[in-house]
Amino acid sequence: MIIYVMDTTLNPSQEKRFSSYPTTIQYLEQMAKRAYGQTRKERMIVLSELGHGTDDRDSVVFVRSMAEAFDIGVIRDNRRVRCDISSIALYQQEEFGN
Repeated sequence: MIIYVMDTTLNPSQEKRFSSYPTTIQYLEQMAKRAYGQTRKERMIVLSELGHGTDDRDSVVFVRSMAEAFDIGVIRDNRRVRCDISSIALYQQEEFGN
């Protein structure tokens, strides 16, 4: 699975690609600093106060909040497909098969 993130916090905007969900989260944390001037922890406090819930171990709330502001998805057949990468990452686990 190849995950893409259209990073509009850079000038000019750039498409970044990642081969794993954890490395994507690390990059999104850097984007949050550039976009909002907040660390992930600070961002999650704001989201929690707004009623989005607290972050979980799979970073679903954080990733979905970033996906609301930025184009994030997977590469399929050499095309970008915007989707919920948290769900895709969950169902890529071995217990779900191919």
